[in-house]
Amino acid sequence: MSTTDATGHPHPDPAGSAARTKVRRQVTELVRTAQDPALRRQAARSVSRRYHARTDQRIGTVTDDGGPHVLAVEGELVVTAATWSDRGARAYLEARGLRRARVDLDGIAERVVLLRAEDVTLDDLDDTVAELRLRGFAASQNQVLPCDPVMKNLGGPALADPLPPVTDGPADDAPHVAVVDTGIDARVRTDGWLAAVPRHRRGRDRNIDPLDIEPDDGYLDLCAGHGTFVAGVVARVAPHARLTVHRALLGGGVGSEVDVATAMVRAARAGADVINLSLGSSTRFDQPSLAVEAALEAIEAIEDETGREILVVAAAGNSGSTRPVWPAAFRQVVAVAGLTPDGRPAPWSSHGFWVDCSAVAEGIRAPFVEGRESYEFTADPDDFPADAFAWWSGTSFAAPQVAGAVANLMREHGVGARRAYARLRATGRPLPDYGRALHVLGGL
Repeated sequence: MSTTDATGHPHPDPAGSAARTKVRRQVTELVRTAQDPALRRQAARSVSRRYHARTDQRIGTVTDDGGPHVLAVEGELVVTAATWSDRGARAYLEARGLRRARVDLDGIAERVVLLRAEDVTLDDLDDTVAELRLRGFAASQNQVLPCDPVMKNLGGPALADPLPPVTDGPADDAPHVAVVDTGIDARVRTDGWLAAVPRHRRGRDRNIDPLDIEPDDGYLDLCAGHGTFVAGVVARVAPHARLTVHRALLGGGVGSEVDVATAMVRAARAGADVINLSLGSSTRFDQPSLAVEAALEAIEAIEDETGREILVVAAAGNSGSTRPVWPAAFRQVVAVAGLTPDGRPAPWSSHGFWVDCSAVAEGIRAPFVEGRESYEFTADPDDFPADAFAWWSGTSFAAPQVAGAVANLMREHGVGARRAYARLRATGRPLPDYGRALHVLGGL
């Protein structure tokens, strides 16, 4: 078996049997997480504790009859600007104790309103949403979009042998790929990988992944390094692309739909040609996220103003079902499902009519962060050294392959992101419920 290095040249794959065993365990855990409600409840509790430690807000679960529980920020509701401007709807919302939150909804403030209430349960808010929907108004709880599944660390990542160092950076006219995720490792690697990614430690654009906050115990936090790894996948596929990383997943690998939406608009305003979202969730009533929908509308307005093409690519999710996962299921977004290393549909991957394409998502190798995994997440923790590489599995790592491949075609053919994606998709083979199967990176 062989893979390609940063220059695109094949070289022998040094993976041993231990690494293959860990990747198989990752895949097993993907299936288990999708099928075991108790495990998902455990994940929700772990995520809520960590999100609260970083944001002072709590996450709870909303019972969704006939489907998995949906995570939402406690006491928060998102409504469209049209709903809030309606006198009757506003009176009803205020009577339920909801008031407009004083937060910066940069880029989406003209389209949606964030409301907050004290001492209101998620079930009470769910009743409020249901009542508004019956009256024809658009509203939802501020739902949570995790790097899916939340407990990805249960099966890994697994330590991998390094790829060759990177000796050159992005070209001046390189396409710009933005990764909206957990952030980027503060440490600049000595092997050149991801060295050109800007680090912002303060301000609205701060994008450092803290790695070890909750608990502060010397071990990597839940989903720590996810954004660094996703950016590394893009760098493997498109070594000459300009990469930026925007932090929207704030604790335990999750962020609210408002967090994600505002980061998307910031990325578009900063010049991104491709925005990668290795995150997502099913939603209450299977309805699209109002905040992310507002972000997509804002991005379309930026396209109109600037004449640019901006493509949003998202992971389809790891639920193993056909239930739509948002934001991947938006028609304006490229939804990427997962394949096995031999190109077959991965049974643990979300799939369905709403999926656009798929790529190998088992045993993907990319740069990772320095640190030791906790026994809380895996029975066989790895100790990752400086300049570490890892193997990881999930649709989180299929999506950035597509983002990187689009950037390559933009550079090669001098076309915009949407036209580049059309060229890429045409190279794939049709695969029912998995869109077009694309060959980008190999897996383990």
